[in-house]
Amino acid sequence: MALEEIPEGVVSDGNGLVLFVPTIANPAAPTVAELSAGTVKKLTYSITGDGYNHTVTINKVTANRLTLKQQIQYDGTETDDLSITYVYTNTEDDVIRIALPQGTTGYIVERWAIPNETAITAAQIVDVIPIKASVPTKNAPVTNQELTRTQALNVTGTVHRDVVVVAGA
Repeated sequence: MALEEIPEGVVSDGNGLVLFVPTIANPAAPTVAELSAGTVKKLTYSITGDGYNHTVTINKVTANRLTLKQQIQYDGTETDDLSITYVYTNTEDDVIRIALPQGTTGYIVERWAIPNETAITAAQIVDVIPIKASVPTKNAPVTNQELTRTQALNVTGTVHRDVVVVAGA
């Protein structure tokens, strides 16, 4: 048997985009216009290098059967947790502080493996996460580091994973 072909990977450096999108009519099929609107905020480069924390927990259902030695498992509910740590200057240049005050609702859109500067186009793959912004908290100052804030973004509905951006208006 021949060795399988090794696919070339994509480095993460420069190949990601995180957006705050106030409204999306159909989160399962976001449009180019919705993801490019003037109200959309680019958050990627305001977030610290280790400050984007989107985790998914799949809660397992364990079942057993009469006399079966092996317990059976299958996927149960899903829990998405999302928090961000971002640079904080206390000026009008604080993109995230201004875009996501406590109580703000909308969508976080993640796009990976495409250069950050590439425009949103139809057929790109994104994740769409409905959120409500929680309380932003200032982190303690640390010598030789930027001032930062950390904020939970409560997931308020179904997360649409690997959906295709559509050309519609």
